[in-house]
Amino acid sequence: MIKIIAIETQSLAAQHSVQAGDLLVSLNGHPVQDILDYRFMQAEEELHVQIRRGEEQISFSIEKEYDEDLGLEFEEMKIRSCRNNCIFCFIKQNPPGMRQAIYFCDEDYRYSFLYGNYITLSNVGEADLERIIAMRLSPLYVSVHATDAEVRRQIFRSRSDDDLMDKLAVLDKNRIEIHVQIVLIPDVNEGEILETTIRDLYRFRQSIRSVAIVPVGLTKHRKKLPQIRAVDAESARRVLDRSEEWQQQYTNLEDDAFVYPADEFFLLAGEPLPPTEYYASFYQIENGVGLVRDYLDAFKEQLPGLPQKIDVPRKLLFVTGEMAAPVLREQVAAKLNQIENLHIDVAAVRNHFFGETVRVAGLITGRDILEQLERPGEYDRIILPPRCVNTDGLLLDDLSPADLQQAFGVPVRVSNNDFKEIINFE
Repeated sequence: MIKIIAIETQSLAAQHSVQAGDLLVSLNGHPVQDILDYRFMQAEEELHVQIRRGEEQISFSIEKEYDEDLGLEFEEMKIRSCRNNCIFCFIKQNPPGMRQAIYFCDEDYRYSFLYGNYITLSNVGEADLERIIAMRLSPLYVSVHATDAEVRRQIFRSRSDDDLMDKLAVLDKNRIEIHVQIVLIPDVNEGEILETTIRDLYRFRQSIRSVAIVPVGLTKHRKKLPQIRAVDAESARRVLDRSEEWQQQYTNLEDDAFVYPADEFFLLAGEPLPPTEYYASFYQIENGVGLVRDYLDAFKEQLPGLPQKIDVPRKLLFVTGEMAAPVLREQVAAKLNQIENLHIDVAAVRNHFFGETVRVAGLITGRDILEQLERPGEYDRIILPPRCVNTDGLLLDDLSPADLQQAFGVPVRVSNNDFKEIINFE
C-alpha cells in the first residue's frame, strides 16, 4: 500500500471523498506497492478501489475512461540503494559538507524508467525482471562499462558475477528498450575490452537502441578509492577514431548509429563537433551526447530572428565551464557581438570545488563563480549555463542564482536558451 498525500480537486478520487493521509491498498484486487503499480493498474475502465483510513477499510467502484487518472498524488517511493563499490563512483568523490541527498547512491530500475537514472542491473532479480516485462517498463538506462566478467568485478569491486549478460538476454527477448552507457576508464576498460563490450552489446540490438561512451569523472576528493587516470586528449582521439568505424559497422533497428561518444571527447581532443544528423534521435542527450550540438542548433535557428541592433546598450557575461568556453566564445558570443549596442563576454570558471580535472559547465558551483568572476558589477546581466541548478534552483554547493545576484549586485539568470529573451530584458 502507498500513502496518498494530495487529491486533485474535482477528480474521481475527490468525488469519492478520498483524503490526504489515506492509504491506497489495492486496485481490482491487486496490491499497490508503489507508483508503478498505480499507473499500471488504474488504466482500466472499471476499477474497484480499496482504501485504508486508520483502522477503517473503505471500498468503492469507479467507471471511467480508459487511462483517465484518479487524481491521486503519493509520497515518494523509497529508492533502492546501490550495493556496488565502483572504483570511479562520483558520489564517493564528493567533498564533505554537501546536502545529504548528494551522498546517496541509487540503483533502482523504477527510477530508471521514470526519470532516466542509470542502473547496473546488479540488484535486479528474477521477480524484478518479471515485473519489468509485465509492466513494459521501457526504456531503461543501463550502465554496463564492460561485459567481461573479470573487468566488471574489478570496476564494481565485487567478488561475484552479477549475471549481466543473462539479464540483458531476458530483456532483449522481451523487447524492453534499453539505452546503455559505458564510462571509459583508461587502462581498465578501453582498447580490446571496449571493443568486446560493444560487440557483446550488439548481440542485443533488438532491445538496445544506443550505447553512449562517456569519460570517467574524477574529483580531487578520491579518498580511499583506487588511483585511475582521467581521459586525456590522446585517449579521446583514440575513441573518436574508433567511433567512426563503429558508426559504420553497428546500427540499431532504426538504422541509426549504435555507438555515440559523448561531447567531452570532441572537446578534449580539440575536434569539431559532428553535425546534427550524426546524433540521429539524440538518444542520450541528457547524458551529454549531442548536448552542445543541440545548443548550437537552437542558437543557429534563432539567430535570423535576432535584431541587428538593440535600443539600450547592454553588456552581458556568459558563465560556463572551461571545456565549453571556446565553443561558446567562437560560435555564440562572436555572433551576438555583431549586434549593435550588445557586448558579450564569456567567463570560463575553473572548478576548485571538485578539482581542475572537472571541466564541464553542469558541475560548476556558486562558490567558484563568486571567487573567480572579475568585475561582475560591469555587466547588466550574468547568464549561468543551462542544467547547472537542480529542481530546487540550487547549484551543487546549495547557493542559488539569487545568492549570486545579491553578492554581485547584478541580475543573475540561468540560461533557458531563449536568446531573444537573454539580450532583450527589462
